[in-house]
Amino acid sequence: MKRLFCSSLAVICVATSFASCGSKKEKKDDFLGKWECEKIVMGGEEMDNFFGVDAYAIYQIELKEGNKGTVDSAFSTEGKPVDLTWEKQDDGKIKLVNDEAFDGEEAILEKSGSKMIMSVADEDESSEDGKGEEVKMYFVKVDSFKEMPENPFGDLGSDDDDADEDDAVETDDEE
Repeated sequence: MKRLFCSSLAVICVATSFASCGSKKEKKDDFLGKWECEKIVMGGEEMDNFFGVDAYAIYQIELKEGNKGTVDSAFSTEGKPVDLTWEKQDDGKIKLVNDEAFDGEEAILEKSGSKMIMSVADEDESSEDGKGEEVKMYFVKVDSFKEMPENPFGDLGSDDDDADEDDAVETDDEE
């Protein structure tokens, strides 16, 4: 009877240890994957684009095992994802490290339900306290990233500039 009791207790202990390890792994892996910007909240206003660039093209972040990852942005001059490192802080937030991608600023992601939120202080020297408003970017987990636009800003003024130059030339010829 003692053997049966001890064996049963051993099986229960082993099963419990596997179950508890599994749930910790799920929590750890919860933030790993591909995250795409869904919307921006600035000054209390919610936007799905910024200066005509769709939110998904502002930031696409992939967090991988081993504290590695990538970040891509339409505002990047690289034209391709750049490497980053990340670390999970004691408060559960994720600190992203890449001076080029985040202009030397600290980028922190915070899990909120099924989304991640990146809060950035928009430093505005013209405000009274020297601090601007907080900008929040909301990220959703995706299986694959949307394709980055080739020219996210369109032809900002290129056609108009050519037209203005043509008009100026015609005006000079007419005189």
